[in-house]
Amino acid sequence: MAEAENENPLASLNLGGLTKLEEQTKGKGVQRAEQGASFEPISLKSVRAGVADAVAPKAAAGPVELTLGPLTDFPGTWEGSGFNLIEIPNRNQDLHVHPPAADKFKLVLNNTFEKLTITAIPGGIINRGNVQGDIEYLSLHYLQQVDDVNVPVGTSGRGIHLETGLFLNLPAGTDPAVQPSVARLGSIPHGDSLLAQGTFTPTPLQNQGPKFDFNRADPTPFTVVAGKRVNITDEHYLSLLKNPVKVPDGIPQAAVMDPTLILEEALKDVQVLDMTVVFLDANPIAGVSNPNALENAGGITNIPFVTKNANATTFSAIFWLMTVQKPDKTTTKLLQYTQTVVLDFPVFGADPGTVVDVKWPHISVATLELQPTT
Repeated sequence: MAEAENENPLASLNLGGLTKLEEQTKGKGVQRAEQGASFEPISLKSVRAGVADAVAPKAAAGPVELTLGPLTDFPGTWEGSGFNLIEIPNRNQDLHVHPPAADKFKLVLNNTFEKLTITAIPGGIINRGNVQGDIEYLSLHYLQQVDDVNVPVGTSGRGIHLETGLFLNLPAGTDPAVQPSVARLGSIPHGDSLLAQGTFTPTPLQNQGPKFDFNRADPTPFTVVAGKRVNITDEHYLSLLKNPVKVPDGIPQAAVMDPTLILEEALKDVQVLDMTVVFLDANPIAGVSNPNALENAGGITNIPFVTKNANATTFSAIFWLMTVQKPDKTTTKLLQYTQTVVLDFPVFGADPGTVVDVKWPHISVATLELQPTT
């Protein structure tokens, strides 16, 4: 009984469809009645005779070995610290609040501890083709739990984020014509579901660390003009960021306007030996998303309340998975990420009679270390 309780529930998954079903029934057969004869086993393959080619094209000579590609070193339990910044509504458009609050939004800051558990899903995932051949790939399941370290353990409000989802190592395709990519599917209890997709470094980079300025996170509220980000310069919007009421213990004030400083600080005493980089985007916006974002990548779906009050519309993230050498010459694996989610909620402009469609960044950064297996 104890053995069954400890068994990985993902091990029983079989998402391979008919191909894997055929393997399961091999040797067992499917029974049929024949005139003047008893039941005898036949293979599932013979049942599908005549339609097999319509279901899937003939396999190429020799099996194709499936791998996790850039996700190979992601499985495991990762723990570490980070920083969370989110700009949330202040009921600025609520007709029951007269007059509207002076601050157009509220600023929430957290010094975080995170546990990220990533598990490989056994076997290939098969997507059936209609205008091209089938594709098959490997995937990972993840569970992300984030706490505010300045809230006592066991106290309500310590846990600030819970997310579960998948990483997919997607192959190239012919229709649509796409290159290999990574996808992330995630859902959170607020009522948001994400599908982000992007590129990656095809081979690990040697002896070089992250290039954080490639897409440095910026918490400045902004508008979108001709499809590009235009930061707001009005101090009514910036005062809370430049002069926050309280910065969490353990977080430097400079990190509020530049959260990437937290990532740079975490690497100052280590040497990066090798590194794999994964880029992910959904509904890209120029100036927010990664410069190499895939066109029309992904999307976010929200419950109606979220859509109406703080609509999550755009997502951008970079993951850096590194082997690093510590000052004592030992090595370890680190997983760093920066992530920006754009929230849409309009506010009254300088003229109370006008409403401005403002985009508000929600930024999370973290440095996680691979934990030893027990």
